[in-house]
Amino acid sequence: MYKVYIENSAVLFAQQLPADPQGEVFRVAPGETPAITKFLQKLQFTKKLYVISENIERIFDEFRASLPFIEAAGGLVVDDAAKVLMIFRNGRWDLPKGKLEPGERIEDCAVREVSEECGLRIEELQRKEPITHTFHCYRIREQWVLKRTAWYHMRYVGGQRPQPQTVEGITRAEWIAPERVPELLSGTYYTIGDVFREAGYPVR
Repeated sequence: MYKVYIENSAVLFAQQLPADPQGEVFRVAPGETPAITKFLQKLQFTKKLYVISENIERIFDEFRASLPFIEAAGGLVVDDAAKVLMIFRNGRWDLPKGKLEPGERIEDCAVREVSEECGLRIEELQRKEPITHTFHCYRIREQWVLKRTAWYHMRYVGGQRPQPQTVEGITRAEWIAPERVPELLSGTYYTIGDVFREAGYPVR
């Protein structure tokens, strides 16, 4: 299953409905390729839309190909006290991340972006495999784009305090105790909650 956030709603691409679906259902007819405009129409009436097809891989690939595609990477960084590195940008708590540069490996992008946005020297990933990938659509001027972000575990063992990259609109970069994470996630992006959930944190 693929989950794509469009503003504050989620579109879930799947072969079959879950046992207890909570949202609207859109079954794709054979040969049909639904566009984002179709999803936006459906999302006027629900916060969760299930797109169902026996060939959901094709449907998702065609949807992805219909929009400008951006690759990005970020990190969930913990220190020796199990605190999590979070940033505050545009009025919301977030995790450090950024766009892939031409010719750059996605893992290197994650390390670079965390280091730049938080002013810390991150040497390497804690694990080579990503925690998860998140997808979300947003508008750049009048055009919709689709961004996929790869998220990686990282560990920081230095003693340096994080310094927010203010030129990127980041006003705070702090180590957050794990018990505070659910509170901060209540007002942030759904994709960030998914990263913590996939990493094993007890978030709703």
